[in-house]
Amino acid sequence: MIVFDVDGTLIDDEAADWSSFEAAFLEVAGFGLDAEFFAGLEEITAKAIVHVALADLAPAERVAKETAVRTACLRHMRAAHARRPGCFAPVPGAADLLRELQAAGVPVAIATGDWRETITFKLEVAGLDVAGLPMMTSSEHYSRADIIRAAVTLAGRSLDEAVYVGDGVWDLRACRKLGIPFIGVGRRREKLRAAGAGQVLPDLTPAAFHAARANLR
Repeated sequence: MIVFDVDGTLIDDEAADWSSFEAAFLEVAGFGLDAEFFAGLEEITAKAIVHVALADLAPAERVAKETAVRTACLRHMRAAHARRPGCFAPVPGAADLLRELQAAGVPVAIATGDWRETITFKLEVAGLDVAGLPMMTSSEHYSRADIIRAAVTLAGRSLDEAVYVGDGVWDLRACRKLGIPFIGVGRRREKLRAAGAGQVLPDLTPAAFHAARANLR
């Protein structure tokens, strides 16, 4: 089965996505997050970022702040899309690949480090039809590895059948933790190759994807 990340993988939305998150976090927490903070993070999921950044707060207060950041983030994303409707655009080939895999009977699932509300909005405005696909998000789990595992389980499959497609070194780390194959895609290709990813693509053109998948074996 194929499990897809979304941001930077199915949707080329990094600028609007991160700017919306950063604005929302600053609005709720009262301070911003710098490159040094992100460099020290083991987990890159929306839930993990908020909870690590606000680690000095009591657990219940962190949860409340996470909810507030999520709500503000969705508001900022809606505003970004209103200003520039193409800011959450599908990666070239993504829509065709999703249709082709499903038509061929290949199990497909979504496992994203974003929250369910925000990722649902971005998938909708990107025009990607994921209706009926099993999906797990940072709303349900803290770590990316747990999100991927839960998506596979929700699909009724086992990890030894799964291939994960993502754009970040954190995706590759999660796959190594789970012991599953990884296909890289997107704007961080050189970083992925430097981290040891063997199959890295510029986009999700179906022919190139199928070749990369075949080379995993």
